[in-house]
Amino acid sequence: MKTQHNAKPAGGTKHNNPNTKSMMHLLILAFSLLISLSPIAKANYRPTIVILDPYQKDYDTTLLKDIKKFDSQTYPTPEDEQAYFNELKNKEKNIQIMDSAEWVYRKKIDFAAYFTLSLDGMLTYAVWGKTNKGLIFPTHNKSGIQAKDLQAIANKYNVTWVINPVTIHTYLKDNSKFTTVRLQVYNAKKKKVVLDQEYTGGTTDPGFELSCDEGTLECTINNILNSSVNDIMLTIFKRYQH
Repeated sequence: MKTQHNAKPAGGTKHNNPNTKSMMHLLILAFSLLISLSPIAKANYRPTIVILDPYQKDYDTTLLKDIKKFDSQTYPTPEDEQAYFNELKNKEKNIQIMDSAEWVYRKKIDFAAYFTLSLDGMLTYAVWGKTNKGLIFPTHNKSGIQAKDLQAIANKYNVTWVINPVTIHTYLKDNSKFTTVRLQVYNAKKKKVVLDQEYTGGTTDPGFELSCDEGTLECTINNILNSSVNDIMLTIFKRYQH
């Protein structure tokens, strides 16, 4: 199983821009990832799930300073990347694909992407409680709400399930912080959205693997995960119990 991040901030030190060699290396890795996601490779794994970045963002201006704290951008050296991917070679194919996708995804994070990355971590944790043959990974791609758009994403990544955070709205209400996310779950086999719901999280600490510092924006995300992951699992596995 890939590393479980338990909704912790996806931090990272900012470095100088990557050189040409590094960019070429990234293109090779991306190409390899697409090959790994071919229908033949995918057939051995289920469920296959891609999690998108939020399509629309709406932040209360009074919270922008806190929201900016989630920003990070990293440029690993080609040597670091090579060492990382060499370590993956002995892992199962689905783990290689998931860890590779997450490695690329983490290079640029903001508050909205932090939500996607956190959902990816918690959903992987939940799926692995039922099967180690899952394939779950995040992408910075976005999509509108139409079935044809979501089907195009499913076709691009050769997955059955697309999780689409349509909107993420962070705001103050009665001097308390909240985040509301509208989530869609799309089933590519049925070619329709099978879950479309809003989730709101406050700043209380939900505890356990979603523990956070009470009063923070991180808690607003974790409280959304606390309810939405169960609904997603019920949608995919039907009889899942949290």
